[in-house]
Amino acid sequence: MTPSPMPAKQLLSVQLLAATAAYDYEYWKGRLVNPALLLGAVAVALHRLPLLAVPAGADRRGGFMHMASPVFAEALVDALRECPGFDQVTVSGQVVRWGEPMPEGLAPDARRRLQGLREQPRYGPCIRQPTSPRAVVEAGAVHAL
Repeated sequence: MTPSPMPAKQLLSVQLLAATAAYDYEYWKGRLVNPALLLGAVAVALHRLPLLAVPAGADRRGGFMHMASPVFAEALVDALRECPGFDQVTVSGQVVRWGEPMPEGLAPDARRRLQGLREQPRYGPCIRQPTSPRAVVEAGAVHAL
């Protein structure tokens, strides 16, 4: 009996791609008060599904992205350190943050304004945040704001 080959060890790496490659690009385009921020955004690809990281700037004072594990979060911090608009990038467990820190106890409307987000998507209710649990697991990223 011939032993089956061992699967190739997958090395941890984060790829930063063009923003338009992100699965949730249209979602963000409809939510941002200033869509020009998309020019500095990057798609974060850990495995298969790239998700958008939008930089701080103009009326967006900060952002964050939840990752599947602290190891992925550290890899993302390393990748974003040289990107404009991702100043003060930090990691705490599975959460990567950039820009101004989010003050504790902010009301939802104030949180949305700090992140430069509209109250409702301007392209109507058909644009929804990706919710597939499988996509979340495959990408290693949970959600970015």
